[in-house]
Amino acid sequence: MIVGYNTDIKYRNEVFHIQTEDKGQTNPLIETLVYLHGEILLSRRVSYAHLLAAAEKHKTVKSLMKAQHDQVCSELKGGGFSHLLSMDTQNVEDITLDEMVLEYLQKQTH
Repeated sequence: MIVGYNTDIKYRNEVFHIQTEDKGQTNPLIETLVYLHGEILLSRRVSYAHLLAAAEKHKTVKSLMKAQHDQVCSELKGGGFSHLLSMDTQNVEDITLDEMVLEYLQKQTH
């Protein structure tokens, strides 16, 4: 098993924890988890079973782990996981339902 990566990222006034780890040769997966308040919001797993016989497996797996970790961090910073956030974390305008409906209808006619 290879030592993984851990990163905290502040986004929309929340601190997300991103953790990437190697599950080991008996379960050859690279797993990245995104946590918010201890709850897993997202998991991404990639198998590296095809690399088990490779000569420089350790170096290649470490590189794949870093790339996957960096990709998830980048997606989070870019707002790619906004749909996973609760409504109280998102920036929602403080308007009434009637105002929302009128705004929606006006957009449909333009």
